[in-house]
Amino acid sequence: MPHITCQAIVLRHADYREHDRMLTLFSPTLGRVEALCRGCKKIGSPLLACSEFFAFGEYVLYTGKGRMTVTSCNLTESFYPLRSDWDKLKYATYMLSVCEAIVQPNEPNVHLFTLLARSLSRLCYQQKDTKAVTAAFLLHAAAISGYRPRLSHCVKCGRRLDEKEIRHFDSEDGGLVCPECSEMMQRLLSVSPREVHWMQEVLAIGIDKTALPADHAPAALLSAFVEERLEKPVRHKGLF
Repeated sequence: MPHITCQAIVLRHADYREHDRMLTLFSPTLGRVEALCRGCKKIGSPLLACSEFFAFGEYVLYTGKGRMTVTSCNLTESFYPLRSDWDKLKYATYMLSVCEAIVQPNEPNVHLFTLLARSLSRLCYQQKDTKAVTAAFLLHAAAISGYRPRLSHCVKCGRRLDEKEIRHFDSEDGGLVCPECSEMMQRLLSVSPREVHWMQEVLAIGIDKTALPADHAPAALLSAFVEERLEKPVRHKGLF
């Protein structure tokens, strides 16, 4: 069928000719999609709002000549308040970049799509700490992608750690390292028992239910961990 209807969030856009944009869409059913949005930059275009970063809606895509083109969109949410808060905008854009690196064409990812939509909504409409929301997003994105961090045993020797032994995290192997194994390793990240407790609880019950303080969220550690697993840097500057 030449026409496809799908939910999607705009991860990126790039100017194309005078009035058009190329959109990178994240669809829960189609994965990452590159689509041309013709005429969206014209004054009064009904597609303008649908071609902006964070735009979330039901897109109708036409497939022809080896390319997808946006023909219409019913916008569900623009997350517009993010644009009036520079700090939230930076972290929200970082989430888009992480999703762009994870999601592949023709690979559905409903769970990550739902996580992104909910995380953007938390930043936009809830009074939650920006870095904590971002840390929770990264933690769950890692788990969804198959590299849930090991937070109770040493990733090297497998020994269960007690709270007094929690000091180091190995971003390459994805978990805690005991004091003995850490002596033979380099490039370990520092982690505290309270940060490990925060990750354990957020994985178990979610950021909306945890009562742990936001400053326990190890956003910098999780950013380093996720980017290590992706094997490529994600666009951000001065966030962590």
